[in-house]
Amino acid sequence: MLGINVRNTKDKPFADLIVDGFKTIETRESNSLHPYVGERIAIVRTGMGKAFAIGAVTITGFGWTNSESIFNTYEDMHMVEKGSPFYIKPNVGKFMYFLENAVRYKTPVAVGRGIVARQLIY
Repeated sequence: MLGINVRNTKDKPFADLIVDGFKTIETRESNSLHPYVGERIAIVRTGMGKAFAIGAVTITGFGWTNSESIFNTYEDMHMVEKGSPFYIKPNVGKFMYFLENAVRYKTPVAVGRGIVARQLIY
């Protein structure tokens, strides 16, 4: 199984919010998660020391917007607030990937290296 990198910040534990089922949209400036649409994928928590896969979700689809007002409409699902480094940038747009069936692993799983995705090491 592959895992996608999701950064936890001091203000928002995005990876943990995903595996606990609260964050149901993952946003990206590029279409880097397109290969995983329709797939079950692990969530790799980064930004807190060594990276580990902490759970899994299914990416069920995606949308794209370059509108700040549309992006804000989905804030309760993506949890990216204005002022965050992950907030939509003018003239750039955001892909929004829809996440379902979140599960947190009982024990974090080691992962290899990767910029967007990583192989889990069992």
